[in-house]
Amino acid sequence: MHVKLTVLAVCTMVVVSCASSGTKTGSDSAAASGDSSLNVQANPNSQLEVKPLSGYFLKNTIIVNDSLTFWLIDNQASFDSLFGAAKTMNNTIDQPDFGTHIVVAATMPPTFYGTQIQLESATSDNVNNNAALHFVATSNPSRGSASTVPLWLGAVPKSGKSTFRFYSGEHLTKTITTQQ
Repeated sequence: MHVKLTVLAVCTMVVVSCASSGTKTGSDSAAASGDSSLNVQANPNSQLEVKPLSGYFLKNTIIVNDSLTFWLIDNQASFDSLFGAAKTMNNTIDQPDFGTHIVVAATMPPTFYGTQIQLESATSDNVNNNAALHFVATSNPSRGSASTVPLWLGAVPKSGKSTFRFYSGEHLTKTITTQQ
């Protein structure tokens, strides 16, 4: 037993000795001298402010064929031609302000599985002012009795974004370039 403990102690000392005798890198020297300016990098991406809009449905005159279809809408007339208000006795309809916002829409073909489209993440590229929006779609495992058209709507501030990249998970699905 004494031999095992001695061997273990010697092995531990060798590992510690080897780990501490490594050569210093440039970043170690900078950290040791207190000059961290060489290691500072600006974050090229930040969160994109997105306000979800509820209370709308895609008009049945609009045919959606792609698995995920994306639109950017910058005026009330275009918005009204695509979407209707789903007003009930006790819900509120979120009104987009096209003077300060652009509306992002994601939809899919009709489904019997209660599919929901969700915005997973939205980032803004601070270097060139482009946006990336990642969406996921989840559904029920059992078939329902009626089909619905999944729809997600959100408002993004008009801030001169020139290119919007839309992803289904990590797969780039569509790129829309616009002038604001």
